Amino acid sequence: MLASAFSYVLSEALLAEYRAVLLRPHLRKLHGLSDSEVDVILVDLTQHAIVLAADGSAAKRVAPDPGDQFLWDLLASRHDLVQVTGDKRLLPDAAMQVRVITPAAFAAVGQTCTIIHSMSTITFDTLQLV
Repeated sequence: MLASAFSYVLSEALLAEYRAVLLRPHLRKLHGLSDSEVDVILVDLTQHAIVLAADGSAAKRVAPDPGDQFLWDLLASRHDLVQVTGDKRLLPDAAMQVRVITPAAFAAVGQTCTIIHSMSTITFDTLQLV
């Protein structure tokens, strides 16, 4: 994403999630970045992103994980978005099966999509235009 190797989509909620995750003490020990260094990375991410607002007016599909509802709302904002995730709680939703794919599936199709990316504690989630 930082290298702009593919297009991706972000939202304010997604950026807030990135920041919160990156500033968690156990992750901070791993990356060693200060608050301001994390903020610089997030600014860099936004420079190459398509920034969208989640579609609050769309009929709400409930996310399997309530903490990821903002991702489902973001998916609802455009029909050409796909979420790339390793989060096993998000993958089995039958109604979203074609819109939520694994990183391996994303790698197999190549970089022909635009991604919306979110992080959870260990996994990264990405939404991509197809």
